[in-house]
Amino acid sequence: MTVRDRLHLPRRLSSQLWLLTLPSALVSFERRQAIPRLPVGAFRYAGVPLIALGVALGVWAWRNPKASIRYQGPAARLSRQPATVAGLLVVGGAGLLLRSAVLTLYALGIAVAATTETIEIDEPRPSDLLGGV
Repeated sequence: MTVRDRLHLPRRLSSQLWLLTLPSALVSFERRQAIPRLPVGAFRYAGVPLIALGVALGVWAWRNPKASIRYQGPAARLSRQPATVAGLLVVGGAGLLLRSAVLTLYALGIAVAATTETIEIDEPRPSDLLGGV
């Protein structure tokens, strides 16, 4: 029995949970605990193109639901889910823009966990995130 099995962690995360609920809770926690912000200076504005790229990739993925990104490498499993990559780019970009260490580490952690098949994360769909679209 592995440590992961003994901890009874979920094996699958819904898109609402990993893309909306947890990031907002983490930012709120970070603000209340007065965790120091990332000392990135003007580099924080690198989050803006990441967010824009994530939104553009998300719109493309939602218009082409069967599409995938051709990539061979360690993140090949994640590249088959372009809307998930888009969500990770938006969360990571927001983490940089807000200078949030917790949110940036969360985005990296979710990306690593999804590529190593530790967890499965659901592909975001407009109907799940926006309700009845």
